[in-house]
Amino acid sequence: MRFEPDPRRSTKSTTLYRGRNAVDAREIDALAARIAEGRLSKATMDWLAGATADLSEADAYKVQFAVHDRLAAAGMKLAGWKVAFAVPAQYEPLKLSGPAFAGLYQSGVRSSGAVFEKGWPLKAGVECEMVARIGRDAPAGGTYTADSIKAHVANLYCGMEVVENRYGDASKLGGPGRIADDVLQAACIVGTEIRDWQKLDFAKVQGRSEHEGKELAAGPGANVMGGAMISLAWLANRLIANGKQLKAGDVVLTGSVHPPQFLPGPGKARAEFVGIGGAEITVK
Repeated sequence: MRFEPDPRRSTKSTTLYRGRNAVDAREIDALAARIAEGRLSKATMDWLAGATADLSEADAYKVQFAVHDRLAAAGMKLAGWKVAFAVPAQYEPLKLSGPAFAGLYQSGVRSSGAVFEKGWPLKAGVECEMVARIGRDAPAGGTYTADSIKAHVANLYCGMEVVENRYGDASKLGGPGRIADDVLQAACIVGTEIRDWQKLDFAKVQGRSEHEGKELAAGPGANVMGGAMISLAWLANRLIANGKQLKAGDVVLTGSVHPPQFLPGPGKARAEFVGIGGAEITVK
């Protein structure tokens, strides 16, 4: 698989060897550099599908972490994490072994009512999710469960993930390619705080998203691995397995009750959990 370098860089071609062959640190850094460059310039990365067509999941996370480092150096600091592809119907078509996780950035964490001006996100989509704010670190030392992770949650909110299609034709981008580039992440919208969240039956909550008053998609909380606390515990364990951890102050998108819904045009979009609360945005 060929990875075409930035023409402003060396003209020497770079090849990422995948599948059974190892991808070395230099190759991972080269791909991460180009992804970070695309993110910072808000350019369409229609080349990414081809560049990651055979990238393994393990190497995709190495690229993702290298992208985080490069964006942090440019001033885009991580604010936390997101859970993606929470059910088999989402990850199996992408040839992934299971759900995935990716980074959230401080610049993208917004309050409900946020307005996005024309030009970014490149093509906005929305997902209905709960947002957790972590109150204390979740370090290694055991396996977290839906019950034990609750002690690490300071606040829980109704929220929305704003995703973007920065690839031209997102359907061509495979699972590892999506992991490498933070799984379409653009923004995290924090809405209504859920005061007595400990009493919720997370599997039975009903979420929905709409655009200009027209429903786009809906689904139960059970679509998020069985419930938001299950997905949050999964994330804590997966981060530890990758040498990282949930930290106090982290913001976490716990997973969507429905697949991403790309907006048909400008206007107001809202995600809500019926009878609990919601979050909304305006896209110019």
